[in-house]
Amino acid sequence: MPDFAILPPEQQRKILLELVQHFCPGAIWEGDTLHYTRCALHVDLEFGRTSSHNDQYSAQILFILRHDWFDEDLVESCASSGSSLENAMKACAEEFAQGVLQSVLTSLEHSGTETLTAEIIHRKYVFHCPDNPIILHKGKTPPVDLFGVVRNKLPEYLGTKKVYWVKLFSADLGNSQICEARINGTLYPDLTDCLYEEIFSRKTHEISIDKTFFLFIQDESTFKPCPFSKQDVGDLTFLALDQLMSIKDEVSRQKAFQEIHKLAPDYSIAVELTCFIPEIAAQLIVNFRDNDSLIPVFNYGSPEFTLKKSQVRSFGYIADAVEQFFRKYRPSQEELDALLRISSKFETISRALQDKNVKIENLRLSQLVYFVNQQYQVW
Repeated sequence: MPDFAILPPEQQRKILLELVQHFCPGAIWEGDTLHYTRCALHVDLEFGRTSSHNDQYSAQILFILRHDWFDEDLVESCASSGSSLENAMKACAEEFAQGVLQSVLTSLEHSGTETLTAEIIHRKYVFHCPDNPIILHKGKTPPVDLFGVVRNKLPEYLGTKKVYWVKLFSADLGNSQICEARINGTLYPDLTDCLYEEIFSRKTHEISIDKTFFLFIQDESTFKPCPFSKQDVGDLTFLALDQLMSIKDEVSRQKAFQEIHKLAPDYSIAVELTCFIPEIAAQLIVNFRDNDSLIPVFNYGSPEFTLKKSQVRSFGYIADAVEQFFRKYRPSQEELDALLRISSKFETISRALQDKNVKIENLRLSQLVYFVNQQYQVW
């Protein structure tokens, strides 16, 4: 059999997907991807970075899951190592199949008997919970119930989407501890802090790794299809960035905002574009530690509602589009400065950093407040 490392990528892909199929039976081939017909799930992969050092190989593989209920692809990055490139990549495929894919298949086929209810501005959304989330554990200490640690917090992060996927991770490496809480691929710092506080309060310094992945699926009784797609919001974000980067003074600011309201299909998306883009851009440019919360204030009254960014569908769409825009067009410093000037969080950072004893990595910024009227609706 030829050396795996010299096989063309399409043959490597087939071997790895066959391994996935072995661990999670029931798929048929559609072209060069797997299709689990019983729950209409498609599975594909892309190759990430590889490296070798002292006869030890490291590999990264991006597994891509597509389903009509997902409003964007579920992309899971798996990294592993081994004595050969083949062993490293097969370890990635095994970890993906036994952790993520098995959880997704189970959730899609049996959505769970327990439910959680999320509330967004007086509207309730019911989600089916996983019954027994799969925990992948390495180490001599007992596995940690990561789901149990944040279970009571998770309704605060569920919104109007049909499906939310949650990945929780903790690792005690002896001299350091790592935690991550991700929802639909995005890291949420405040939720991550909950894991840190609970899991590492004991500080055993015993090497252990825990990972769990599960879905929340919204019940048909509360679900409403969204009138716009991620691509729609991405296209609008590109157009809005062109307007916002041209701002030089208050007159041009008002003109840019008016143009964005004309471009947007409704009031809610227009407000989110004008409020979120400068803050997302500032975070990308300055790389400060942000938090998870948004506060829409109706008619300049008192704040009544606090939302998480995961609950406001367009926030993630806009964030992805801003990042893509920066990579593709590489805005000039003048254009970036125009965005920073209309960012309230950048203004807060600038004032705080006038104190030379303050370091940017230690700043904890307040929630993003944005002003709306009664037409505003969260999708």
